[in-house]
Amino acid sequence: MQKPESDSNSNSSGENSSSHEHKTLSTKLASTAPKSGLMSSKRFLPLFVTQFFSAMNDNVYKNAVLLLLVFQAANEGDGALYSNLAAGLFILPFFLFSGMAGQLAEKNEKSKLIRIIKFCEMPIMVIGAISIFTQLIWLMLVTVFLMGLQSTFFGPLKYSILPQHVDRDELTKANGLVESGTFVAILMGTIFGTYYITQEAGSIYISVAILTLAAVGYFSSRFIPVSAANDPNLHFTFNIFSSTKDVFKTLNQQTESVGKSVVGISWFWLIGAIILTALPNYVKYEMGGNELVVTSALVVFSLSIAIGSLLCEKLSRSRIELGIVPFGAILITVFLFLLSQEPNMASYRVMPERDNITAEDLLSISEVFSTGDMIYHLIWMGAIGIAAGFYTVPLYALIQQRTEEDSRSRVIAANNVLNALFMVGSAVLSIVTLTVLQWSIPELLLLLAGLNLLISIYIYTKVPEFFLRFVIYILAICMYRVRTRGEQNIPVEGPAVIIGNHVSFVDWMFILAASPRPIRFVVFAPIYYSPYLHWLFKMAKAIPIDAEKTNPVAFKRAFDDVADALERGELVGIFPEGKLTADGEVDTFRRGIEKIIARSPVPVVPLHLGGLWGSMFSRKTKWRLPRLRWSLVSVTIGSQVAAEDVEADDLRKKVLSLQAEYSADNP
Repeated sequence: MQKPESDSNSNSSGENSSSHEHKTLSTKLASTAPKSGLMSSKRFLPLFVTQFFSAMNDNVYKNAVLLLLVFQAANEGDGALYSNLAAGLFILPFFLFSGMAGQLAEKNEKSKLIRIIKFCEMPIMVIGAISIFTQLIWLMLVTVFLMGLQSTFFGPLKYSILPQHVDRDELTKANGLVESGTFVAILMGTIFGTYYITQEAGSIYISVAILTLAAVGYFSSRFIPVSAANDPNLHFTFNIFSSTKDVFKTLNQQTESVGKSVVGISWFWLIGAIILTALPNYVKYEMGGNELVVTSALVVFSLSIAIGSLLCEKLSRSRIELGIVPFGAILITVFLFLLSQEPNMASYRVMPERDNITAEDLLSISEVFSTGDMIYHLIWMGAIGIAAGFYTVPLYALIQQRTEEDSRSRVIAANNVLNALFMVGSAVLSIVTLTVLQWSIPELLLLLAGLNLLISIYIYTKVPEFFLRFVIYILAICMYRVRTRGEQNIPVEGPAVIIGNHVSFVDWMFILAASPRPIRFVVFAPIYYSPYLHWLFKMAKAIPIDAEKTNPVAFKRAFDDVADALERGELVGIFPEGKLTADGEVDTFRRGIEKIIARSPVPVVPLHLGGLWGSMFSRKTKWRLPRLRWSLVSVTIGSQVAAEDVEADDLRKKVLSLQAEYSADNP
């Protein structure tokens, strides 16, 4: 992978060495420091609090100002113009300055930058308070722009700093907490801003709130631990176009899984923006609900995203589980379709024409809860929110984990630009469908369901790992329970060979389910090319191998492919027995593993699979339907064996030792 150009050559070797040591120390902070709960640790809590109050402050002011702009307007057209202008001014800095923000976050120590950015929020909120008291429209719009500018520079910092302070097995949980906290803060800010600005002393309430929130956010930012610069020698430019080009160039240098994850996150923001924008009209005209029902729907949708984000960590077993992403995408499609089915209003009351609906015609919250169709639509909203948490949290964690450390902030900056672009696209799509084409909101939601299905198919076709992990995840949770021990023995980066006993036709799936990284398995060619399984093995990037006597060309090519994969730093999985066990015992290990390590000296990780002998996929019994109960599968992973110590018989002994541990625990 190429690295962006920098002025590193102009620095002395001593300076580079010092910088490297500082960065190494920072990146190892999470693993060297004693572990504690994230929400009670200095390595995470100050950042969480800072982000929470930032999101809340943004939404208190924005929503209060949107109402003021509508009430200040001379007519409905001016009100729509001002509100759309405010929304556009908040997003504009993401287009203009995200490139610079990404470079700045990459080049400098992050905690100091966050403190500077949060300090700047206080004078911005002073201007915001003045704008509310004076009700000067131009000053409100200037404040909204400055808030967007501040959020633009804060965005790359808050996500790129996480991997420097939390362990890999905490990354999903940390992102889930950040996402859930953000949406709860958005909800609280929206409700507070829209409610208190309509009160008699609304200007005082809002001004005190935004100044207090800014001060609390700055205070909490002072406790964020030091986070070394990822690339202190990076060339920084004030040129908007050059910096934006640089972050997208950096994004293009990443793996396809990272690139498509960025697209997936941006697509979610398009869906979320359309739903939140259309929610008031949907509740009023399709569900017949009053203002309190609108607020309740907003609460349901926002809190559900927070719940889904927290549940994601539980479902993923504290790892980055990409199998949950397609699951979330499927649920979003299904519940968007259900939400697009108009409730049967005639069953409850006859509504007047849309332009003649009054407050007395609308259902109260108690009436909504007593009518079947209406309560179901609130459930569908909540289900979409939960699915959104399943969908986005693993994608954010994947970007943080698989992006090179010295380019992480710029990749997140590129993600912010695309998020803004897709949010603008959501406004365009809403205007075209609802205003120009005169569609109803349910028809727009149905279109979203279809588009979400197509986008998902596109992403999972381009990056088959997502769908493969989904298949493995469903297999693991629906047919078996997988218990993993020694997962930390699989190297977090760099090449290695994973070896184990061969019990069933699906051993490789359970090993993949236990591994935090993708593994390329060596598969017997006749099975690899079988018409029913070839697509799956091709998706898993398996390496076909044939017997040397039968097909010497394919035999040699397999060893070449293994060497190439290890050269690229990948994990390769093989079953040294060369065949499925016929009696459940571990057979003799062949010498092919020695040949592989002699050519590519990398560590070998032994493991043992337990609980699969006698299953529908083993040779003990004929094929039959799975039992209607969960079976326990154990994956016990042993310590790494150095390349110079690799010997087939010794590796078999290590697997037998792991088998003894399994037998002792499962008498």
